[in-house]
Amino acid sequence: MGLKYVEHVKTAILWLLVVLSIFLTFSIWTYTPSYPTIQKAPVVDISIADRKRINEVVKPYKMVFSLKDGLSGTTSFPQVERVLGVMKDWEIRNLSLVSNNLSPAELNEYSLTTNRFTMIYPTEIPFAVYDNIIPFTSTNIPGDGFDRMIVDWNRPEDDELTVYFASSISKQLYSAKVTKVDPQQFQEKVLTPAADFTKYTHVDRNGQLTMFVPTEEIASIRYTYILRDVPPARFKDALFDNPNKVRRSFVGTYNEEYSDDTALLTVDSLDRTLSYVYPAAESDVPGIAHELVFDSMDFVNEHEGWTDDYRLVGINPATQKVDYQLFLLGYPVFSDMTSTTISTYWGTNRIFRYIRPYFTLDLSLPSETDAAILPSGVEAAQLLEQVESVEEVKASGLTVGYYLTRDDERGLLNLEPSWFYLANGIWSRLTPETIGGGAFGLE
Repeated sequence: MGLKYVEHVKTAILWLLVVLSIFLTFSIWTYTPSYPTIQKAPVVDISIADRKRINEVVKPYKMVFSLKDGLSGTTSFPQVERVLGVMKDWEIRNLSLVSNNLSPAELNEYSLTTNRFTMIYPTEIPFAVYDNIIPFTSTNIPGDGFDRMIVDWNRPEDDELTVYFASSISKQLYSAKVTKVDPQQFQEKVLTPAADFTKYTHVDRNGQLTMFVPTEEIASIRYTYILRDVPPARFKDALFDNPNKVRRSFVGTYNEEYSDDTALLTVDSLDRTLSYVYPAAESDVPGIAHELVFDSMDFVNEHEGWTDDYRLVGINPATQKVDYQLFLLGYPVFSDMTSTTISTYWGTNRIFRYIRPYFTLDLSLPSETDAAILPSGVEAAQLLEQVESVEEVKASGLTVGYYLTRDDERGLLNLEPSWFYLANGIWSRLTPETIGGGAFGLE
């Protein structure tokens, strides 16, 4: 081959290399890798049941009216709600401390004075919490609280009333003025119906608080509900920061545990209760009562954990514990077969411990519903005297409630109307058969 042809071949190869280089460069610049489509992580639904507002969990369990012809009272849910509905439009002014050493006799007198009604709460309610129910005009609300609110209506035609806030625990008494009262509405929805409430009497108790009780037998109803459980795995999804990293294990016959490196959720399938603990948040620093209520409410609301009608019944700043009791139709529910209380323990900037039932009252069975008659409050108070003499306790409360039992074979919850008394922070069932035993509820 001549030199001329060799040069032509070299030139052709050179051009081929140039074209190939351009093609490869262009391919690199325009190349888009075929990555697999990235799927979004599934969003965990942490909603359990419902959210609640302060006015839905802070309620009196009894109202007593001191009328000219005697006492009347109620624990009826519709009647209490009607009065609370009138009061929500009020405004509280000029709150001032009257006494730091209120005796039981003085508190009794405040409630028994004619033209007053008393709302009795199951625990001391901080003023800062009540400000979310009936607003205070002052921005400097004291850190104290009350368990009895006494409204004076000596002049019901006025648009201003006098109100007293008393604590049987701290022995403090505050007075205030209530404004924005609609006199006609107050007369029609509060005073007129009160005349037809159940007739009450007061049981005086040797230097203790008077007990206000109905004078006649009480017609009530036994209920049976279908038992429905909220799957504990839903609480796992709600309580852990990353549910996908939670480990599940079984402990014995009835217990299972969910855990990660920070927290532990224990489920007792026999009692239908669960206990969540976040050890790093444990604190021995006392809490502030109203902050504990707000923090515990926010915590349960975050996962919409109000499975039934639960109400505030206890605040212990020393242990940072807040208790919410199960209620049915305005009456507390107690049991020795399961828990009927949601308890929260606040810690350092977050929840430390959370103990609660995971069942819920689903549907009432009309076929299983039955009428029941309870003894009068006077008879219950007489029976209570026997209990006190046997157990050497001093009761501070007496109320009608429901005693809950489970029928696991049929998947039912039975609720029996009963009298209960409060002694040393514990509610106990009051029947002739249970004198000397049968404590339920909370400490």
